[in-house]
Amino acid sequence: MNKECNTDARLYGIETSSSPVSNADTDSNDAKIPSAAEATVTTESSDKWSPDESKQGTVSLRTYAAYVSAAGGIVAVLAVLVTSVLAEGAKGFSVWWLAYWIEEGSGTMNVSDVR
Repeated sequence: MNKECNTDARLYGIETSSSPVSNADTDSNDAKIPSAAEATVTTESSDKWSPDESKQGTVSLRTYAAYVSAAGGIVAVLAVLVTSVLAEGAKGFSVWWLAYWIEEGSGTMNVSDVR
């Protein structure tokens, strides 16, 4: 486990000390865990990690295809789009119908007049 911690620390640019702890409660084979003051962060780049590159211009179709694939595929994306359009259409229709219904019902008709 100690080797995994050191590998992760190096991956993120944190230098650690590997001298054993002389405390009687710990195993003498364990490496000393550095405190916040003992850990130093290096800014030099390694071969395993590099910052993202940014480009300016148009988005390629390959990028859109990656987004569609990550979203669950073309069927899932189309289902979400169709559902969204239907929901907005239903909302618009309900607002229109309510306005129409209120306008039609605004006459001065009495219940006693209907026989």
